[in-house]
Amino acid sequence: MFWVCIMPMLLRNLTKLLAFSAILLMFWFLHQGAEPSNSLAKVTASGQPDRPPAIHTRPQVKDDIYRGMTVQISYTANGVDTYLRMIDELAELGANTVILSTAAYQEHAGSGRLFQDMPRSPTKQQWAQLIERARSHGMKVGIMPVVLLDSPRGSEWRGVIQPTSWDEWFASYLAYVKFCAQVGLENNVEMLFVGAELISTESFRDRWLKVIEEVRSIFHGKLVYSANWDHYEKVTFWDKLDLIGMTSYHKLADDENPPLETLLASWRQIKKNILDWQKTIGKPILFTEVGWCSQPGASIESWNYYRHDFSTEAGLEEQAKCYEAFMQTWEAEPAIAGAIWWEWQPGPVGPKDYGYSPKGKPAEVILRQWFKAEKKGSPQLEVGRSD
Repeated sequence: MFWVCIMPMLLRNLTKLLAFSAILLMFWFLHQGAEPSNSLAKVTASGQPDRPPAIHTRPQVKDDIYRGMTVQISYTANGVDTYLRMIDELAELGANTVILSTAAYQEHAGSGRLFQDMPRSPTKQQWAQLIERARSHGMKVGIMPVVLLDSPRGSEWRGVIQPTSWDEWFASYLAYVKFCAQVGLENNVEMLFVGAELISTESFRDRWLKVIEEVRSIFHGKLVYSANWDHYEKVTFWDKLDLIGMTSYHKLADDENPPLETLLASWRQIKKNILDWQKTIGKPILFTEVGWCSQPGASIESWNYYRHDFSTEAGLEEQAKCYEAFMQTWEAEPAIAGAIWWEWQPGPVGPKDYGYSPKGKPAEVILRQWFKAEKKGSPQLEVGRSD
């Protein structure tokens, strides 16, 4: 009689126990198989979005050293096959990073609105293609939005813009950069440039803080601004960025095709000035545009690609020596997060070209060796977010 009375109760308890165990087991399996999501950001105690867990779908690049090249995306109406081949070429060259540069346009320096010309700008699908191709080679990716003038008046360029309404201009610019931030988020990009060489805007700290804050609410990688080589000390918002970005178009000589020793001597003083200043900011430096044209006088006015509209043997030699001098000066410097060379171009290029691309020139041989050399060091400073 005892077992007849107690058996139903035991069976009910056993059933509950088995059901509870099944739930626990199912939860354990789901937890083990779960993958982190890059679409939702965690929220910290301060209420600010935190970086989502990284999804590693590619071979990992050593440390936070960026050795790469820029690819300018300038025409996409017929697809992006040309740029995919360029990314393949950079991977074969040995680069571990590719910076994809895209432009928004304003009519001239006084215009208040920017626009994206769709035949010249990638769609979101094309962005995904480009980034995935770089991923397949184990490369880091950065997106570099720039401003170009569609109909400049005289010698105008983005560094001297003076719109009639800064409110209007910054609102238009913010919409453009936020689009790039969304592309970066959706494709798990490592780095986003919030701007490049916008010299006349750099004193507007509050406006730039708003840009940076809104971009950070979308994008969770590293943020950098690319300052002009002669204006990096005037930027007012370095404290809110992760890397100090600067170009490298310094005057290195007084005469065309100088000896390597002259270039190295010039770099020694420039390096001292940069590093003395960098200590006051406390963030690693990324050289965002390193390059010299293969034409006579490139070491005198490295920013002036119209100095001579022709290439010579001496110009090719000068370009190669400028590459070598930069590498010797900055290699293994712990305050440097890397260097992005300007620029890789489609097609054969070669020694008759007098532009910046090293492709098919003596400078390519030097660059290939540098890319593929063993990394001798990494930044001693923390390369992290600045909230």
